[in-house]
Amino acid sequence: MVTSVRYIVIDVDAAVSFYAGQLGFTVEMRPAPGFAMMARGDLRLLLNQPGGGGGAGQAMPDGEFPA
Repeated sequence: MVTSVRYIVIDVDAAVSFYAGQLGFTVEMRPAPGFAMMARGDLRLLLNQPGGGGGAGQAMPDGEFPA
């Protein structure tokens, strides 16, 4: 069973570098600068920059960003 975890990060490039270089994740998809999908075994990481597309990084109706 694959487990997916979404993280909202300020710097997607730095997060990709960390997860790939330090923890052995591979980049599965990078369709936009504000989003990356990475995987290692049965764990999938979805990295979103606030406002970077992909839904989770979008502002909520009151204008606040998810914490």
